[in-house]
Amino acid sequence: MKKDYYEILGISRDATKEEIEKAYRTLALKYHPDRNQDDPKAAEKFTEVTEAYEVLSDPEKRSQYDQFGFTSDDEGGMPHYQYQHIDLDDALRMFMRSFGGGFSSFFGGEDPFGGDFFGGGRGAGSRRPMQGDDRVAHVRISLEEAAKGTEREIEVKHLILCPECDGTGSESGTEPDVCPDCHGTGAQRMVRNLGPVQYVTTKACPRCGGEGSIISDPCPKCRGKKKVRKTSRKTVNIPKGVDSGTKLRIPGMGDAGDRGGRPGDLFVIIEVRPHRFFTREGNDLHGEITITYPQAVLGSKVKVPSLNGTLEVKIPAGTQPGSVLRVKGKGMPDLRYPRRTGDMFLKVNVDVPSRPSLREKKAIKKLLEIQGERTRFDG
Repeated sequence: MKKDYYEILGISRDATKEEIEKAYRTLALKYHPDRNQDDPKAAEKFTEVTEAYEVLSDPEKRSQYDQFGFTSDDEGGMPHYQYQHIDLDDALRMFMRSFGGGFSSFFGGEDPFGGDFFGGGRGAGSRRPMQGDDRVAHVRISLEEAAKGTEREIEVKHLILCPECDGTGSESGTEPDVCPDCHGTGAQRMVRNLGPVQYVTTKACPRCGGEGSIISDPCPKCRGKKKVRKTSRKTVNIPKGVDSGTKLRIPGMGDAGDRGGRPGDLFVIIEVRPHRFFTREGNDLHGEITITYPQAVLGSKVKVPSLNGTLEVKIPAGTQPGSVLRVKGKGMPDLRYPRRTGDMFLKVNVDVPSRPSLREKKAIKKLLEIQGERTRFDG
């Protein structure tokens, strides 16, 4: 079904950006699901006006829409301006993206909804458990270690709950005081009237920071911060197949959580040092070898380095300079499927001596007598 986005927002086709935002703001507030929990049609309307705003607020999308009109993805025939329908989750995310950070500018510098309207997460006044922050460590290894797997002992500095006060922040034997401003709730309720609409908002108590309590006798070790810094050591198993940028997650080695929340994680970022012979492309290894002219003509077997020691490679007779030899299964193991390995590719260079010996000169002259002087122009 074709949609008229201008009609949905109740604006003219030459509406300015400010008029589009104003119309959407009014309708989004009117139909927002948090204010119409008993009306399922409100969610549909909220989604529809958000979809319209998403197109008309974007100059490029609006230009295409104005030029071609709208045809949904489910319509038959040749589509003109195609725009995929959004669902309620998409609409809420778009609403937050559009107004979540700068929404207060539309209301004289204040957010009429507060943390509770936008919901979820580490909202204002929330006293729920909160996971601790993650930590990051960097480890450098060789290409050989990346191919075989290895271990590294790393050192990480992170925050743990203070062992002196068990993470309460108060001196041993004392209890924190109930916040007199929020009476232990950690939040402050505010009622505001914006025109005919009344909004009830909840914000973190500024006095206690949303904790609901105030530490009057701080712990001497953590000074009331509840956490102290600790240096820990951890042996990390690095699987074979890793590459530069690979992240290994070690659960629980980050900072301690708040209010009983679980600790964060440690992410170990791998950096593989450049190799003197090979370069890596995916799971394949690339290198170069240099052989003599007789080896190229007659064929030969040469020993080349690999990540697992020396490898014998066959040079076919008649190998041309710049040829690339493929050695199957001698590349890097796949990180997810270690039994799968890439290949080794060797570019062949032919050595032309700049100062041949007398014996070499005689042999080359003999070859010249046999072949004659031949010049081929490949143009």
